[in-house]
Formats: sequence, C-alpha cells, structure tokens
Amino acid sequence: MRDGVKAVGGSYDNLFDACPPFQIDANFGDTAVVAEMLLQSHNGSIRLLPALPDAWPEGRVAGLRARGGFEVVTVWKQRQLVEAVLHSNQGNRCRVAYGSVSEMIDTAAGKDYRLDARLEPR
Repeated sequence: MRDGVKAVGGSYDNLFDACPPFQIDANFGDTAVVAEMLLQSHNGSIRLLPALPDAWPEGRVAGLRARGGFEVVTVWKQRQLVEAVLHSNQGNRCRVAYGSVSEMIDTAAGKDYRLDARLEPR
C-alpha cells in the first residue's frame, strides 16, 4: 500500500493488463508478441514457429497474416512443425523458413499451399 492506494498490477490469465487505468496499448502489445513468437514475416521471408515457448509443446494457430498477402495456419506437436498451410491472397512469390530449412514458393492468388516440416508440399 502506498499513499493509501492498494498496489495492483500484472496481467490476467487472458493476458490483459491488470493495471488501472486500463492500458489498451499493453493489451494489444501482448497479442503482437504472441503472434511474433509463432510467425514472423520480415525481410522477404515467412518464418514459421521462430520462438515457440517450451510451455506450448503442441498446438495450432490459424489466421495469422504475413507480409505479401499470405494467411498462415500452423500445426505443431512435440515442439516440431507438423504442417503449415499458406493461403496466397495476391499470388506473390515467398520464401518460407522453418529452423534451418528455407524454400522459395511461387504462388497463385486464391490457392492454398500445404507444407510439411521439410517445407515440401503435402
């Protein structure tokens, strides 16, 4: 307690900021951090699961957007990529990377591209 005010803070289980007043920038920042752990698209490359936390050994994420007009679905088990699906909205060429593997993919607008852990078509 400081100056008669009870100290509060931290974050809720849903990662919303628990500090009054409500901090919308912190709440959106948390979401951005989680998205960046699962997908990064910088410097012309889409990186899959670049910073997967140990606490998430298996999971699935859908709807993340990557630069160049791509929507990505990623599935992982035992902290390893099982499948990624890239949906190309614009038909751009893209480089996809997972771990030390990297592949260039030519895409057509409106098409899905299913990739395994070696980034080979499924």
